[in-house]
Amino acid sequence: MNISVAYLAGILVAATALSACSPPHSSEAGNPPSSTTTQAATTGQAKPANPGTGIIEATTMTSCDTAPGKVTAKGTVTPPAGAKGTVKITVSWVDSKTSAVLAHGEQTFMDAAADESLDWVINAEISKPGVDVKCVLGATVL
Repeated sequence: MNISVAYLAGILVAATALSACSPPHSSEAGNPPSSTTTQAATTGQAKPANPGTGIIEATTMTSCDTAPGKVTAKGTVTPPAGAKGTVKITVSWVDSKTSAVLAHGEQTFMDAAADESLDWVINAEISKPGVDVKCVLGATVL
């Protein structure tokens, strides 16, 4: 059997080229090949992460029910000098062990005047019995 050296060299070159194009075996690389994902185009509109100005220091909560069923939170807010806009008061009833929000409510005062005390009342309902509930107050001028 006569096989020319040029023919054998051609086979070796072709085999080497093909082996360079194939993916590595998982035992050699240790990881499977990665996949490529694409992301949808964004609109370019930025939204503020925390709109408004917090005024929690000008807000008090005088009472907050925490037993299951209908609950009420009450308090006052006095927008500070220079504050202009809508005042938004929020109360979340939170499970103190899991931080889960069990109920949430809010009250809004449109065009609230600075240095004028406002009474607020927020009602909600807690449907989960047997948890240690805490009231979390929030106040913002939008």
